[in-house]
Amino acid sequence: MVLGAVVAIVFARGYQIDFTKKGLAATGILVATSDPDGAEVFINNKLTTATNSSLNLQPGIYNLKIVKDGYSPWEKSLTIKKEEVFKTNVFLFPKASDLRPLTTSGALNPSLSPNRTQIAYAVASASATANGVWILDMAGGPPWVNGDSRQIFRDTPYLNLSNSISFLWTNDGKQVIASLSGNLYYSLNPNIINENLIAAANITQTIKPFPKTLALLASSAANLKFSPDETKVLYTATSSATLSLVLNSYLPGTNPTPEIRKLEPGKTYVYDLKEDRNYLVENSVWLSTSRHLLGHTDKEITVSEYDGTNKVTIYSGPFINGFVFPWPNTSRIVILTSLNSTTPTPDLYSINLR
Repeated sequence: MVLGAVVAIVFARGYQIDFTKKGLAATGILVATSDPDGAEVFINNKLTTATNSSLNLQPGIYNLKIVKDGYSPWEKSLTIKKEEVFKTNVFLFPKASDLRPLTTSGALNPSLSPNRTQIAYAVASASATANGVWILDMAGGPPWVNGDSRQIFRDTPYLNLSNSISFLWTNDGKQVIASLSGNLYYSLNPNIINENLIAAANITQTIKPFPKTLALLASSAANLKFSPDETKVLYTATSSATLSLVLNSYLPGTNPTPEIRKLEPGKTYVYDLKEDRNYLVENSVWLSTSRHLLGHTDKEITVSEYDGTNKVTIYSGPFINGFVFPWPNTSRIVILTSLNSTTPTPDLYSINLR
């Protein structure tokens, strides 16, 4: 029994029997996982297995490609080292956009809550009882459910919040601030029907403190956005700087994508707090996976990995630039667009990824 346990441990660490050398050969382990699973795994352009599975590979550099019909392929060059495990954790994105309406009475100035589970917006062109401020709740439920829309303020003859310039959220997500012209602000509870509102004072927003060990980065960066799992931070460099090393030792299974530690002003980067690695990226919004970034131009919406690789276009139809929101469970992306030329008022639509 003891011998059997020892053998099991040896093979679990990546050792295989080498019949040519009549001994044990040290290998690395590739754990190829994907969502959805059942994708084909190509190693150096050779179909080798399907996800989800594990492979023992000789130490060396490999080109890994994961392919599934109907989805954009995933590809990366990686270095397999002996006795190390490398996990892919691939999220595959569909090639064809599946667009579905989330609202039908219009949606003006949508604003995402800090916890990324709710969108506040105004309705101004529906019936008198529908005009006002609404919340789209995206939390909970299976991927095919469109979320829960509810009204939190109904316009009155004395106060018309559907004409708000913008909606802001307090940092704790407990209040929605409707901003009107003339520096008027009204505070709304997103969980109830609000009545008898009183004008509120200006709202000041604060940012989450940056890790003290990254003082150089904190002083040379702006627009800091932590990933949902708080293991990475997305930021824009404000001045030239070179990031000093925090970790002096190699971590097994580290991301093989080459990093960039010399910062250039105006460029966007992701810093991995666990692995002490820094990557140049283009996209600027975190998805809930904490491994992907959402970005857009005035013509298309893209998703990439947090290290800037595997960038794919998920939508290239009409949408209003600046209003692109991730669904909490990454099952879809929410956009603001008008698909009916006879009804120019925009609505919220979902681009379904699952």
